Amino acid sequence: MTADANTWRPPAKTTPVQATGRGAAARVSKSAEGLGQSDHNDRPAQFRRLRNGLARHKDPNVRGIRRIVRNPYVWITLGLTISYLVMAFLLLRDVGNNMITEIAAVTEENYGQATEITWGQLTEAYLLVTRLAVYTVAAYIVIFILLDRLRPTTWSMKWLAFGWGASASVFISYYVNSWAALRMQTIGPVDPSTGARAAIFSAPFVEEAAKATILFALAILMRRRMVGVHQVVTLAGLSAVGFAFTENIVYYIRQYMYSVTIYGTDAKAELQQIFQLRGLLLSFGHPLFTSLIAIGMIIALVNRSKLVRVLAPVAGYLAAAFGHMLFNGVASVLPNGATYLMIGGWAGVVALLVFLGFRYVHQIRNIRARLTEFVQLGWIEESDPVEFSRIFGRWRMAASALLRGPRVFRQTLRLQRSLTELAYVRDAELRGTVDAMAIERERDLILAAGEARVWAIDHPRGVRFIPPEWGERWRAFLQRRRDFRAAKRYEQPAAAGNWAAPTGAPVGSGAGSWPPPGR
Repeated sequence: MTADANTWRPPAKTTPVQATGRGAAARVSKSAEGLGQSDHNDRPAQFRRLRNGLARHKDPNVRGIRRIVRNPYVWITLGLTISYLVMAFLLLRDVGNNMITEIAAVTEENYGQATEITWGQLTEAYLLVTRLAVYTVAAYIVIFILLDRLRPTTWSMKWLAFGWGASASVFISYYVNSWAALRMQTIGPVDPSTGARAAIFSAPFVEEAAKATILFALAILMRRRMVGVHQVVTLAGLSAVGFAFTENIVYYIRQYMYSVTIYGTDAKAELQQIFQLRGLLLSFGHPLFTSLIAIGMIIALVNRSKLVRVLAPVAGYLAAAFGHMLFNGVASVLPNGATYLMIGGWAGVVALLVFLGFRYVHQIRNIRARLTEFVQLGWIEESDPVEFSRIFGRWRMAASALLRGPRVFRQTLRLQRSLTELAYVRDAELRGTVDAMAIERERDLILAAGEARVWAIDHPRGVRFIPPEWGERWRAFLQRRRDFRAAKRYEQPAAAGNWAAPTGAPVGSGAGSWPPPGR
């Protein structure tokens, strides 16, 4: 009987560990995970990490290209990138085809002869208006990247958010809003107020939902990277500016082509006017509204209450939709709506920046407090809480490490990321959003920080920004050049006007050779 039981009993390390409730920390500390004995083959431990949003164990035997090929996020990113390109192509082609049909119908009705536009002309117009749209999107991308500095999201997450906003969200909104506009059409075949109805009652809810979808997907896949309001606002802002980028292209090209073919006005002046309005003065719209959803989402991610986790994103979405509805309503109804929108909108942007500034100070203090707890346990250096909670000090360390070679730079970034993640894991543990399985991740991060510290720069004070060996190398280089030039001058023949080279047979150096005969 005992032998049979031992035959089917699973190994000890695969036995689930109760990581919640009273005494959970003590149980996990004594388990294989807490003792650092679990590995990538321990499926229960890997599952518990995934459930908590923590990084999984990596197989040390898989490196280089094999690790990239086996990473599921690589294939997800590649698949979504292809789908982004396909949706953007289909959208712009459909917009172009509709424009060709509309311009031909309107010119035939007004002038008796249809104006046929070729796709070559449309392609040239697309290139022209895209250059204007790039100016706005490039400025906002730089702003949001600089905003995400404490615990940066990965570049793949930033790309997925921006690509989704620029292609998928516009693709969805375009067809859903077109369908809603047809449903709202009430007066004959052509209702001039249909566009205003759709922009006020349909577009805000559809567009905000489409832009925020990628945030929920990234929160499911990469929750451990979305630990503060700055990270979520960055992803939301990139999705929003991607949406505005494609939307501006559509608005710009319609204004340009209609000015050329129908209205007969100065197309360049009309294009410049709409660029100043949408690309500069009112460019805050989409990023501001989607940031409200991001605030609701981060409240849900850092809160333990299930009710708050459900209601906070919903409240953020409704606030964004109603703000968007007010924006479109004022722009569509009031004659001087752009002036009111600029005043109210930029005031909202200032309020958002002030809020993010206060949250930045809070995150700095939170990182310092959480790292101080590990200092008291003797696991990290006493200076780490202060040094790694200063953003300018971190930049100084990274810049100094960059000038000292790729290995020093790589290990410095690894040290900064490990200690920052350690602070946020500890904060999540205190909030109750992760269970006692965080002990294993904390152990991994402390060991990774210790390995990186061998080559990394862990404090900016007393470290010269430019390495001292650079001056030694420069002085050695100059000395070599001086020696080389001196050697070249010594080897050169006598110049014109000096003693001529001797001719005839050489004179021996023995007796009788000096003085020469006849002197």
